[in-house]
Amino acid sequence: MPEKTIDVGAMIDAKGMGPRQWAVIVLCALVALLDGLDLQSIGLAAPAIAQQLHIPPQSLGAVFSAALAGLTLGAFSLGPVADRVGRKTVLVAATICFGLFTLATAYAGTFTELLVCRFLAGAGLGGAMPSFVSLASEYVPSSRRAAIVSLLWAAFPLGGVVGGVMASYMIPVYGWQSIFIFGGTVPLVIALLLIVALPESIAFLINRNRPPEQIARSLRRVFPALDVPADASFVFRRDENRDASVGQLFAEGRAAGTLLLWVAFFFAFMILVTNSSWTPSLLRSVGVPVEQAALALAMFNFGSLFGSAVAGALVAALGPARVLSLTLVGGAIAYAFVGWAAPSIVGITIAQAAFGLLLGCASSGLIALAAIYYPSAIRSTGVGWATAMGRFGSFVGPLVVGALVGRHLNVQTIFTAVAASILIGALACVLMARVAPDKAPASGLTTPR
Repeated sequence: MPEKTIDVGAMIDAKGMGPRQWAVIVLCALVALLDGLDLQSIGLAAPAIAQQLHIPPQSLGAVFSAALAGLTLGAFSLGPVADRVGRKTVLVAATICFGLFTLATAYAGTFTELLVCRFLAGAGLGGAMPSFVSLASEYVPSSRRAAIVSLLWAAFPLGGVVGGVMASYMIPVYGWQSIFIFGGTVPLVIALLLIVALPESIAFLINRNRPPEQIARSLRRVFPALDVPADASFVFRRDENRDASVGQLFAEGRAAGTLLLWVAFFFAFMILVTNSSWTPSLLRSVGVPVEQAALALAMFNFGSLFGSAVAGALVAALGPARVLSLTLVGGAIAYAFVGWAAPSIVGITIAQAAFGLLLGCASSGLIALAAIYYPSAIRSTGVGWATAMGRFGSFVGPLVVGALVGRHLNVQTIFTAVAASILIGALACVLMARVAPDKAPASGLTTPR
C-alpha cells in the first residue's frame, strides 16, 4: 500500500471511541426512537380515530397494516438507494418524509386519507432504518460494532415508552390529533440536526470514489485532530466492491447465510408485532381487563429496552449463533407462558417482561449481526432487505392469529402455536453458523473461545 494511502477502517479500529463518534450514534438513535414512538401512538390513538372518522373497529387493522406496508417498501427500496446516493442523504429525506406525513395524519378527514398518510409515514421510517444502522456501525471500531448497533436498537422500545407516556396525557387533554402533531414535528427537528451535525458515510464516499478532499473533510468532522496529508488517498478495509445491488447479498458465499438471516428476521419480528396487536384482545377474552393488559405490555417494553441494550455485548462475548438461538428459544417459552398464565395478571406481567427481555435481545442482536455480516459497500442493502423481511413477518403474524381465532381455538393453544413458530428462527441462527463458516471471521459467527 502506498505511504500516503489511509486505511480508514484500520484507523477507526486503532483510535477507539471519541465524543464525536458518540454524537453520531445519538443522532441515529433519535431516528430509531421515532419508530417505537409512532407504533405506540397509533395504537393508543386508534379508538378515538375510529370514533371521529366513523371507522368500524375491524377496519383498524388496515390502518395498522398501512404503516407496516410502508415500512416494508421503504426498507426494501431505500436501502439499495442509500448505498448508491448516500446514506446521510437518504436518512435526512426519509426522516422528513416521516415527519410530514405524520403531521398530515392529524388532519386526515377520511379513512382513505388516513391510510395514505400512514403508508407514506411508514415508508419514511422503513427507509431511514438501514441508513442509520449503517452510519452508526461504520464510525465505530469493528470490535464494538455489535454492541453499539444493539444499543442503538434499544431506542425502539424506549420510543414505545415515550409514546405511551405522551399519548396517555395528550390524547385525553388535547385530542388524538395532538400526538401526531407532536410526533410529526419532532422528526422535522431531528432532520435539521442531521443536516447540520451528521457526517456522510465514510465508506460510501470511498466506495463511490469521491474526491479525497471531501473524504478528508468528513473524517475531520469526526476526528478533528486527524492529520491528513494533502495528497492522501483512502481505502475502507480494502473493500473494492462498488456494486450495491441486491444480487451482491448472495455473492461470495453469502447466499445461504442471507436466506437464513431473512428467516430469523421474519419470525422474530412477526412475534413482536403479533404480541402488541393481539395480546390485549386475546387476554380480554379470558377476563383480563384492558388496563391490566396495558400494564403487562408496558413491562414488555421495559424488558425489551434492557434486552436491546445488552444484546451487542452478549453477541461479542458469546457469539451470535449461541445468543440468538438461546434468546429466541427462551422467548418462545415466555410467550407461551403468557397464555397459560392467564387470567393471572401477575403471571402474565412476569411472562411479558421476560418475553420483552429475550426478544429485545434477539431482535437487536439480529440487527447487529446483519450490520457485521455484510461488507461496507452493501451494508445498507443487506440491513434494509433483512429488516424488510422482518416487516413482512409483521404482516403475516396478525393474519395467522386471526385465522386461529376464527377456528375458535382456546387462548392457551393460540399462544403456544405462535410461540412454537419462533423456534424456526432459532434453528435458522444455528444453521447460519454452520453453512457460512467462511464468513465467520467477518461476521463473528463463530463462538469466541
